[in-house]
Amino acid sequence: MNFETILLEKKDQIATIWFNRPDKLNAASPQVFKDLDDALTDIEKDDSIRVVILTGKGDAFSAGADVGKFEFDKIIKGVEFIENVARPFMHIEYLPKPVIAAVNGYAFGFGTGITLACDVVIASDKAKFGTKEVNWGQIPIETLLRGAEHVGKRTIAYMTLTGATFTAEEAKAVGLVNKVVPHDQLMPEVMKIAEGMKQGAPLAQRMIKRVLNRKCHEDWDWTVLMMPTIFSSEDVAESMKAFKEKRKPQFKGR
Repeated sequence: MNFETILLEKKDQIATIWFNRPDKLNAASPQVFKDLDDALTDIEKDDSIRVVILTGKGDAFSAGADVGKFEFDKIIKGVEFIENVARPFMHIEYLPKPVIAAVNGYAFGFGTGITLACDVVIASDKAKFGTKEVNWGQIPIETLLRGAEHVGKRTIAYMTLTGATFTAEEAKAVGLVNKVVPHDQLMPEVMKIAEGMKQGAPLAQRMIKRVLNRKCHEDWDWTVLMMPTIFSSEDVAESMKAFKEKRKPQFKGR
């Protein structure tokens, strides 16, 4: 299959998905969400694939959202947007095959959030994590949903309220990452883990994921109801305007 914003390769029972917008630091646009979900659908139907790897081309895993591609001037657009976002996150969590995030560089906003949906996260020593949405009047909802469960309320509160950046080792220390390796060893290490996973019992792996992610659908249903309210706020409209004008937004809390 051909995609606009990602690459998909299948080899020896392992599927590798690359975010492929290196000129945009692999920032997530609406098309990225669609392409990722379509690729996961293809993988789910392919019985020859046992393990999935998610990584990025260039210097970034994903440096966040491509703000210029979003439109929230009507409530329905906010609803459609968050439904589009939710699909690949839920798909990763419900996919009956292990998904490994190979974080090769910047992982901000969406980049951090999508790793929390993955089953295992291996990071290059050059990787950096963070959520900057608070600086633009928005909420890193996927990080809030999964972060408190993965690493605890205090860490996620600090990350999301301050917009702080975590190094790969700092991310590992708080539980965002399973393992940090030298940059040139990232893909060899991830492939080694994938090779081991594909020898595991498929039914057992499927049930492990189902138990761990059993609240996924409930969480995202709540998100689809809540997030359009944020998107339709004056603060978000101001942040979008400020982004286009290349200035800091002036928030009013409404």
